[in-house]
Amino acid sequence: MIGDYYTESAAFVTAATSTGWGSESGWSTSPSTFTAAINPVSGDVRLAGGKETLFATHKLFCSDTVALVDGARVRYSGDTFDVVFVKDTLDRGHHKLVYLRDRNG
Repeated sequence: MIGDYYTESAAFVTAATSTGWGSESGWSTSPSTFTAAINPVSGDVRLAGGKETLFATHKLFCSDTVALVDGARVRYSGDTFDVVFVKDTLDRGHHKLVYLRDRNG
């Protein structure tokens, strides 16, 4: 079962609007933790499919119950990643395939 491979702990935050100066965008202050399998991709992964081409450095597999969305940020092993694409694999509500872009390098 794919869930057996979710051995790494990660957390995510979503964009939030603050009430500060000019409704600046910020990030939620309570990260949601979850287990996942996270791996670097080999070479440049570029995705099309109705969206502008995206660049990803890592891919993540997690349960379909994790509320990850495009534009969120994932924190894993001291690094921060932007979520650039989320797909419900096979459109069957089984697990999600999430492409990430490393913000640290």
